[in-house]
Amino acid sequence: MPPLLGVDERVAAELQLVRQLMPHHAKEEPTRQLLLQRIRNRIIEYLELASSFEAQREYQQVAPVHVPNEVINQWEDWVQARRDPAFAEPVFSRPEQEAVAAFYGVWQQVAADTPDPLPQLETLQATAEWQRLRSAAVVALAVFAALGRLSEEEELE
Repeated sequence: MPPLLGVDERVAAELQLVRQLMPHHAKEEPTRQLLLQRIRNRIIEYLELASSFEAQREYQQVAPVHVPNEVINQWEDWVQARRDPAFAEPVFSRPEQEAVAAFYGVWQQVAADTPDPLPQLETLQATAEWQRLRSAAVVALAVFAALGRLSEEEELE
């Protein structure tokens, strides 16, 4: 497994990817804040998946992946500590910072309490752990819904 990256390393990695994919005539590279806004949007997308058993089942039908692994591992793609100093205002409000921290604690416990390898989605959705993860995602998503997704092209002022 590759080493976990901090937010600054993830921002640098995304910036490198942008440089590789960006046409030479395109506008200048996104700022650190803009990249954090994009990470914030990916966190919202993750919470939408984790908060909905129906969305998880739909994903299972169309994706050639083991959705339980995705639900556990995708969070770690974007959040690797309960409190990350990069997740600060203006991109992450104080309530959103607290929601990330609270969800992280539940996610960490669920990841520790579920078997490895993870069983099939239908089996997991019947467990108290998976229901706890879903409930925590619903709460966190409600906090993020107050502001909603941010622009991926223009900085929040």
